[in-house]
Amino acid sequence: MSRNILSLDFYGGEITAALAALDEETSTLRLRHVLRRPTHAFSGAFVRDMQGAQDELSAVFSEISQYVSIDPSVVIGLRGNFLSFKRASGFNTVDSRNRIIGEREIQSAIKNSVPPNLSETLDVVDILPQSYTIDGNTGIKNPKGMAGFTLEVETFLSCALVTHLNNLNNVLAACGCNEYQVLPTAIALGETLAREEEKQAGALVLDIGQSAVSALMYHKGALVDAWELPFGRDAVAQAVADLLQNDLETARDVLKDYEPGTDDIMDDVLEDASAQLLQDIKKELLQSLLYLKYPSAQLVLCGEAADKNLLKTAKKIFGARKARLAAFDDLIADCPADDSVYCGAVSLLTHTLEREQKRLGVAQTKEEGLLDGLLNKLGLSELF
Repeated sequence: MSRNILSLDFYGGEITAALAALDEETSTLRLRHVLRRPTHAFSGAFVRDMQGAQDELSAVFSEISQYVSIDPSVVIGLRGNFLSFKRASGFNTVDSRNRIIGEREIQSAIKNSVPPNLSETLDVVDILPQSYTIDGNTGIKNPKGMAGFTLEVETFLSCALVTHLNNLNNVLAACGCNEYQVLPTAIALGETLAREEEKQAGALVLDIGQSAVSALMYHKGALVDAWELPFGRDAVAQAVADLLQNDLETARDVLKDYEPGTDDIMDDVLEDASAQLLQDIKKELLQSLLYLKYPSAQLVLCGEAADKNLLKTAKKIFGARKARLAAFDDLIADCPADDSVYCGAVSLLTHTLEREQKRLGVAQTKEEGLLDGLLNKLGLSELF
C-alpha cells in the first residue's frame, strides 16, 4: 500500500515543492515530481498579498494534481524571521502505583515544556523532544516502560507570530488545502542533513538561498539554537549588478551562466561579495550567547547558493575544522530532484517520516489551539 506526501517549502522569494510516494510495506520513499515557482505575494511564509498568495498557491496545487489522483498528506515548511526558537524542559512526576513511565507521563512532560508565560502573540508550531532524564539519569532516548519517580524532557521549541501563521492558514484554506502539518524547514534540514557524529562534535548547519538564510547549531548531539535571516545570495548578485551597472535580475542571469575562472575581475568580485555575505551571517550569529559559548567544529552547507567556492570561504570565516556540502545522495526519484534548491522540500518529507518511525516530536496542524489537545490531535498517543 502506498501513501502520497506533498511538501511545500516557502524558500525566500520562491515556493519549492516535492511530491513523493511512500511504500508503507518497505518504507521506501520515491520522489514523483518537484517544482519551483517564484512568488511575489509571499516573503518566506509571510503573506504580503492575500489574493495574490491564493493565486500562486492554487497554481502549485493545480500542477501537483496532474501527478496524483488522491489528495496527498501535506507538510508545510515555514521560513521567515517571524519564527523564533527556544530550548526548554518539561517535568512530570510519575504517580502510577508501580512507577512505570507510560504514555500519559511522556505527554505531560512534553506539554509542560511550553513556558506558561509564552507571549500571546506567539504560537508553538513544533516541539522536538531531544532527550529524557529519569530520577537524575540523563541521556535517555525513549523512557516508555522504564521505572522511575520523576521524568524530565529536554525539548526544542519553534514558535511563530500568530498573525502571520493565521494569514498562511487562511490562504491554504482558500486554496482547498484543509489538512496539513506545519514544520519549520530549518529543523527538518538540520535533523536530516547533519550526521550524528557532526552533531556530537558541534555542527553549524547553513542553508543559504537567494534571499534568506536558515541556520542551526548543535552541541553534544543536541539542537541548541536556530536562526532565520532575511538576506542571502542576492547580496552577491547585487555586488555583480553594481560592477556591471545592471539591475539585480540581469546580474542573476549572468551568474547562472558564469563559469568561475573565466574572468579574473568577476572572480574577485564574487569572492569578495561571498565573503561579505558570510561575514554578515556570522555577525548575526554572534549576537547569540550560545553561539559564543559553543563554537562549532563542523560546518554543513546546503541550499541554492551552496557550492565548493562558497564552502571554502565559509570554512575559513566560521573557523570550522571540517566543512562539507550536504545533499540527499540516495534519493529514489522519477524527476530531477538533486538540485540543491529542493533540499528544504525533500528534508520536510524525510524528517516527517523519520519522526513518525522513531516516534519523536510534536508538530502543529492547521487547527487553532495548539496546546489544547495538541498531542492527541497529532496521534502522539500512537507514537509512544
